[in-house]
Amino acid sequence: MKKTNASLSLKHANKGLVSLLMLSMVTLVSSAVNAQEYKKIKRLGTSESVCAGGVQTAAELQTYFAENPNVIRTILNDSGWSGSADALLEAVASGQMTEKAYPVGTKLAWMGSKKFGKYVALPYREWAGSKSFEGFEVMVSSGCKVYEVAIPKACCNVSLISVSEDTSEACAPVADQANNEAVVPAVVDAPSTVDATNKKSSNADPMALVPFFGAWVGTETRPRFETAWAMDMRDSSGVTGVKAGLMKPLSEKTSVTGTLSYYDRNGVNEGNVYPDENLAIDLGMEYKLSDTAFIGAGLGSWNVDDSDFRDTSMYGMFGGAIGESNMQWFVEGRIFESDSPGHNTYHDNKMVSAGFRYLIK
Repeated sequence: MKKTNASLSLKHANKGLVSLLMLSMVTLVSSAVNAQEYKKIKRLGTSESVCAGGVQTAAELQTYFAENPNVIRTILNDSGWSGSADALLEAVASGQMTEKAYPVGTKLAWMGSKKFGKYVALPYREWAGSKSFEGFEVMVSSGCKVYEVAIPKACCNVSLISVSEDTSEACAPVADQANNEAVVPAVVDAPSTVDATNKKSSNADPMALVPFFGAWVGTETRPRFETAWAMDMRDSSGVTGVKAGLMKPLSEKTSVTGTLSYYDRNGVNEGNVYPDENLAIDLGMEYKLSDTAFIGAGLGSWNVDDSDFRDTSMYGMFGGAIGESNMQWFVEGRIFESDSPGHNTYHDNKMVSAGFRYLIK
């Protein structure tokens, strides 16, 4: 038995929501493809600082480098740095640096960072703050190349701006005795210093599209049509489900998500006509509270493949990372739209669930 005709107008309206959600997911993928190559950063001195509290003078920077050489080596190694780490350490130790204000729009081939307790190099950054940032410029000569290194005072996040040919006498062209052709050190464009084939997954562009999948369990309370009484009756059941989706970061803390879920109800009373299993589509936003915790909210359409019982919903969630992995836990609360005359409050149309999801990045 289907729902009454009075409810059909609401259900037809829900079809529009499903179409909107599907269109939004397509737009989400399209925007990711056309995303800018450089991620814009607007703040320095955050929890991702290499040196907490930053430095103000060259002497303070020298002290930090002298006490933490392994931090600098780890960042350079992670970046694909082709020069000598010792050359940079020695340049700083000997004071071969100048103070410089880096204007808005400065592009960096990579920038050092502290992520989940590990020192890494994040590729393709562009300074987009409200004004220039203060830092130290270090010109490092190594292997007949000159590396232009920027070190912001606010965070010590060692960064590479460019790599060029060393034109000093020691690196002058020499005759190739085999074919008498000049051998000249090539000019290297800054971003090419990041070896894409050797980059670790932790260095993937955080603004790129991130697929995810997961599983969850919960409990649901909904009015369901009872054939024996020819009316909607309040019914509760256990729910299990799996999900897969896409996450598109919009900034360092904010992301938009699109999710497709398959779920199964356990313990639905006999005699009702609602489907025991179905599909759902959600579109939402998430906000990072910290490096490990996040909250989210959004809209959904449930029972999407059964137009007679399709319902819109709203949800809120919070969760966090499990250790330093890409696995996350989450807890979610959801309320459903209802056209049942006697059971149309959120008390009778709700679901609470908890589960895990894995981000593929």
